[in-house]
Amino acid sequence: MADTEITFTTGDITLHGSLRLPVGSGPDAPAPAVLLLAGSGPTDRNGDSALLPGSIGTLAFLADLLEKHGYASLRYDKLGSGSTGLGPYDIEDIGDLGFSVFTESARAGLDFLASRAAVDPERVYAVGHSEGALIALALAGSGAAVAGVGLLEPLAVRLLDLLTTQIDGQLTAVVAAGQLPVELADELRVALAGAVESLRSDATLSDDLPDPLRAAGLVPANARALAEEDALDPRELAGDLPAGMPVVTSCSAKDIQLSSSDVDALDAALAHTALTSLRMTTANHVLKEIGDDASTGADYIAPLPWSAEFTDGFEGWLRSL
Repeated sequence: MADTEITFTTGDITLHGSLRLPVGSGPDAPAPAVLLLAGSGPTDRNGDSALLPGSIGTLAFLADLLEKHGYASLRYDKLGSGSTGLGPYDIEDIGDLGFSVFTESARAGLDFLASRAAVDPERVYAVGHSEGALIALALAGSGAAVAGVGLLEPLAVRLLDLLTTQIDGQLTAVVAAGQLPVELADELRVALAGAVESLRSDATLSDDLPDPLRAAGLVPANARALAEEDALDPRELAGDLPAGMPVVTSCSAKDIQLSSSDVDALDAALAHTALTSLRMTTANHVLKEIGDDASTGADYIAPLPWSAEFTDGFEGWLRSL
């Protein structure tokens, strides 16, 4: 069935999205349903990013899989993306909203989806990709009416720990390539440690951090959102899920944005749930098949097939619900 353009609201924000209902669903035959949650940055309802010059399509692909198995789905343009845009805000206002605006939007989307006559409110799931997985965990652990969660290539550690690991790795690489003096790399590491401490102690950032750290988003306008997101520890949230809740995690050895060992630790925190753990070898972060190639990020927008490793495993999880 074709997507239906819908809107729902949270506070002053009107969010635009796509509702898809499987053929045959209706008040007399309500379907199970999934709220799809996009990753970080200006990523829209389809999984496309305004920062990349092409289509990614991860969430649209998931909607297709869900429809094939009789599931309704809702995906939406979060604040800062797609048709939702900045909503009623100016760009300088966004920093005052914090990360909670995204969790509140997800809860509103969940309520909207569960209220559809063609949806079974007892079988509504939250499936998030990348940062969206953190939002799915926050929803499910806060007592929202979520029947199960999907954590696909998830943010599996606290945000600032991941950012520190990524920046440290980048600094090590450029020093090894002779592109940066080791002394300057060490200065950047010290400045980064100070920024993390400042965010965790009082949710502030200095306005005079070195340019490479500012380019990574460590600017005062982002301080509240960074601090609020970092306060959400995925492993602690995992421990809050009800015992026996259906959960699926996915992780690929070719994913350049996360560590398999971090997802292994998240899986350990989910041991009390009904966990399905998908481990892949040739998928990139956005679930496309890259075979023997290394992922560089440019492959996200390449016209590649979707990972059969992921598709087979995820479809198996859907059939088990």
